[in-house]
Amino acid sequence: MRTPRPATAATALWRGLLSPPVAERNSLLPQPSPLLFPMPTRPLAPHLVPCRRCRQTRGYSSATPRDETRTPKKSEPLRILFCGSDEFSCAALAALHAEHERDPGLVRSIDVVVRPGKRTGRGYKVIQHPPLRDFAAKLGLPIHERDTFTGWDMPPHTNLIIAVSFGLFVPPRLLRAARYGGLNVHPSALPDLRGPAPLQRALLAGRAAAAISLQTLDAAAFDRGRVLARSPPLPLLPLGAAYARLRDDVVAPPAAELLVRGLREGVHVPPLVEVEVDDGGEGGGELLHAPKITKQDRRVRPEHLPLLWRRFRALGPLWFYSRDSRGARKRVILEGLSLSSSSSSSSSSSSADAGLVPADDAPSVVDDDPASASKLLGYVATKLASDASESKGESEGAPVPYLVSLEPGPEDEKAAQNGTETTTTTSTPTAASTSRLVFWLSKHSGGGECWLGDCRVETVKIEGEKAKPAAQALRDFLVPVSADGETRVAGGK
Repeated sequence: MRTPRPATAATALWRGLLSPPVAERNSLLPQPSPLLFPMPTRPLAPHLVPCRRCRQTRGYSSATPRDETRTPKKSEPLRILFCGSDEFSCAALAALHAEHERDPGLVRSIDVVVRPGKRTGRGYKVIQHPPLRDFAAKLGLPIHERDTFTGWDMPPHTNLIIAVSFGLFVPPRLLRAARYGGLNVHPSALPDLRGPAPLQRALLAGRAAAAISLQTLDAAAFDRGRVLARSPPLPLLPLGAAYARLRDDVVAPPAAELLVRGLREGVHVPPLVEVEVDDGGEGGGELLHAPKITKQDRRVRPEHLPLLWRRFRALGPLWFYSRDSRGARKRVILEGLSLSSSSSSSSSSSSADAGLVPADDAPSVVDDDPASASKLLGYVATKLASDASESKGESEGAPVPYLVSLEPGPEDEKAAQNGTETTTTTSTPTAASTSRLVFWLSKHSGGGECWLGDCRVETVKIEGEKAKPAAQALRDFLVPVSADGETRVAGGK
């Protein structure tokens, strides 16, 4: 066995340096002190939480108040390709242009992409361009009209794409070519109300507020990007304001402000930081989809009558098919409606009180059987007229009921022949089941005042004619109801 050599003076010195005494070693260790280890006031990095809907782990920003000012990130001067169409996108473009004039170091240039105009009107002789095209021309911005991005290259040095109410999918090729990808301003609290008509669908659902989301443009689908900023809830008031006014006065200004503030803060600059998103809809309810508004959405159906103003508020002019005193089927367009002063959004009423015949306690189908028609019209004459006298007062000017039929249209007949349906609802009028609307006309004003459901009907347009006051336009469609339940067509038949 090898005998260890005695330690020399040099060896002892090195051992002392490498292994100091215990007390000395402890003095060299870092001690717990607020100066050495200050507690962070906010998480140093985004935390990961499981998403309850997709069961995937997602990264969110810290749970700090959403209105807290974030530290701005440095961005290159932005050369923006702005894609839009309607008045909502005009407000966003106006804010971007104002920021360009205020700070060219942030917004260096703006090019505008719009879709080509569409031919409208009788004979399709009039070309209607998107409102954004004329607005961009007034600002003197370069305009590109595109109905597809296939085979088209962006202006040189474009580093950010912004799409607002555009309706055309921006392909991944262009998103990759832009250094900062793309942004989108969406008027809803995503993921709620994904789709092209979020504000209108929110009004149809009776939502009391809306929100704005600033998200990235996803390379695979609409409204699936990362939400980078969000506004607080915006009350959709006043109740008498229709969609266009709410869009322009309530939603568009804060949406434009959110976009510009996001650019100033550099939310588009990597690494991107998402805000927390809710898994449910308004008030924790069910998430809604916001599909495109179609012509059939504006068609008046029996179930719409209790909340007719809600539908007109969201969609504008409504329509239905009816037959005049000569038996001609025409399209009746309710162009001007206003909320009745006695109505409220929280009040509930039966179908009869809302202006629809039949109601729950009355016949729901009127056919060629005289007994069926007599029973229905007798109900109108006794029950509805009595309710109207009690609620609106018995006077010379008290409104009286008139019936206007809901008829099936050519598309319904064609769908019946093909064995398909024009809509998912089951209340589309058919030849075997015809409902009648109840219009209330005032005697005092010579029939000038007209109500339907919870709305005052101001102007009506009959297919092929000009818009007229409601009572005048509907004159050939109204069927008066007498006290004994008999009817007489307004034209004398």
